[in-house]
Amino acid sequence: MSTTTTTFTSPFASSRVRFSRLLVSEWRKLWSLRSTWWVLGITALLIIGFALIFSAAMSSAMSDPEFERQMGGAIHPTTYVTSGYTFAVLVGAALGALTVTGEYSTGMIRATLSAAPTRLPVLWAKLVVVAVAIFGVTALSTAVAYVVTNPILSGHNIHIDLSDGEHVRALLGVPLYVTVVALFAVAVGVLLRSTPGAIVTVVGVFFLVPTIASVIAMATGQAWAEAVNKWLPGAAGERIITQVGEAAPVNGATGPGSTLALFDAWTGFAVLGAYTVVLIAVAAVVLKRRDA
Repeated sequence: MSTTTTTFTSPFASSRVRFSRLLVSEWRKLWSLRSTWWVLGITALLIIGFALIFSAAMSSAMSDPEFERQMGGAIHPTTYVTSGYTFAVLVGAALGALTVTGEYSTGMIRATLSAAPTRLPVLWAKLVVVAVAIFGVTALSTAVAYVVTNPILSGHNIHIDLSDGEHVRALLGVPLYVTVVALFAVAVGVLLRSTPGAIVTVVGVFFLVPTIASVIAMATGQAWAEAVNKWLPGAAGERIITQVGEAAPVNGATGPGSTLALFDAWTGFAVLGAYTVVLIAVAAVVLKRRDA
């Protein structure tokens, strides 16, 4: 008596997992998560909501002629539209981290890496889909914020000039800055594989450490403190948004009206980009060598 053994061969066994397929897979995974819709929705709400609230509050205050005379020109026009970028950065970073850490928490990362055993294309695909999603939503939200605040500001002769390169750069800086921070968070997520750990790390790097460094720099006026503050990823990167008009005066140890030394807008953004590229490179090496 003989036994016949039937071996099943998957029709996809010899298929090569192309990068385009990984992109489609990561895109579908990203938008299949309820958290993605919540995070991107909150990001849009923060950008548009803070722009409206800040513009409406200032408009109400400037109904007082004396206040308008003193403060009307002190705030750059683009600041009204970009006022919510700080909070959008936090939410965008959470999405970047969750894109990676969510798969580690569920164990899905093993299936993902089994489908793409070279591993690195998975990381590149995640970076691409996060960048496209974050940039698209924040760019659209910033455009909407500009449209809805324009009628409020124009009543006080405050106008954003889209023919002015500085104005356009500040507005474009919101989606650029939020996107790069989200990519930074993706790399942190690969390294830590923990959602709380990744989010706390990004918050520390972009919020807590810069606050402490700037306070020390302003209080002491020490060159080393100013240098540390200048080279921090957040302080450098956000210059693409905040370097508009005249620098805000700081009354610190270096004297009344002094300002902290900071990079120019594009130089600072390049510094943030360099930090992000290096961190992604480290994450790639770790992903390649470490077990899932």
